Order: sequence, then C-alpha cells, then structure tokens
Amino acid sequence: MVRHWSKLCVISAFLVGCGGSEPPKDPQWDALFTDARVQVDTVGVRSLTQADTTSDYQGLVIIDRQFTFPRNAQGGEVFAWEYYAESLDPIKLIMVQVEESGEFVEVIGESQMVVPERKGINRHILREPIPIQFGCMMGLVQPKNPVVPFRVLTGYKTLITSRDFERPFMRRDAFAMYGWRYAMRVFWRKSVEATP
Repeated sequence: MVRHWSKLCVISAFLVGCGGSEPPKDPQWDALFTDARVQVDTVGVRSLTQADTTSDYQGLVIIDRQFTFPRNAQGGEVFAWEYYAESLDPIKLIMVQVEESGEFVEVIGESQMVVPERKGINRHILREPIPIQFGCMMGLVQPKNPVVPFRVLTGYKTLITSRDFERPFMRRDAFAMYGWRYAMRVFWRKSVEATP
C-alpha cells in the first residue's frame, strides 16, 4: 500500500529552515564543510522535504539508479548522509555499483545500522568513509518498517527488492524498477589538488 502526505517546507542545498524538521546545530557537522583544501558535493535530492509518499512494504533494499556519482568524484569518499524520516525504525546507507557483467549489484560500502534520532531531517557522519568512483550509486536498507518517504516521478529509476540484504553481491534480477525518488542524499569529498 502507498500513502500520500504533504509538507509545506522549502530546503536549500545545504541548509534547512522548517520548524520541527530542522536538525539541531552541530559544530562537528558544520566543520566538515569549511576546509578549503577539500571539495565537497552531494549526490541525491536537493530538498529532503519534497517527498510526499510512503509505503507499507517491509524489509526493502533500495538503490537509486538515477543519481550516480560524477567523473570528478573518482578517488573521493562518501563521509556523511542525511534523509527525511517518517518513522523511527532502523535504516542503513549502502553504496553500490553494477558488476561488469550486469548480472550483479556489488556492495562497495555501507554505514552502520542507525535509528533516526527524530522524525524529520536526520544527519549522520560515517564512522568509516566509503571510497567511491564514477558511476557508483547510493541506496538504503530498511529491514523493518519504511523510514524514508519518496516522490513518484515518471521515468525515474530506482531499483527495489524485498529480498534480504546480501553482501558483497546481489542478483540484479532480484530488483524491480520503480519511479520512486527517496528523500535522501549523501555528501562526498575529495582533496583539492594544489595548483602551482
């Protein structure tokens, strides 16, 4: 079953300004974005509050095929992520790539399992950054109830399966394609090369 809901919030690329959905100030988080020697960018939605739908499906593995990492992310690492939580159930970030034959999805890194601190926007700094390369993708594991809402978009490409999460490989044919864009994004960084 799919449920629709509405939010009247607007979010900028990095800052949130919407009452109860705003995460508390965090100097450790803010410090991640102030080093001039490091290029920081995001992959994922710009507005975490624009999702309007949730589902009752349990135990999903979700891979966003639409938002892939650009060429300049090669040699970088994912160091943090954020998402909009509709429930306080466990969730995990995964980073994947399609294996060369196209038959398997390979898990190249994952966060620890976390429980959102609040309904609304949640942020997490990874204990261990995940190395990334051009073309890899982000995803979610929601082992119990759904946590992150989505927006239905025609032509959007998200792979979803209700099969148990496996590592390091999951069969590509275990996934179905949905036009669901989830309210999440990851932050990646890369050292800026010194110019002479």
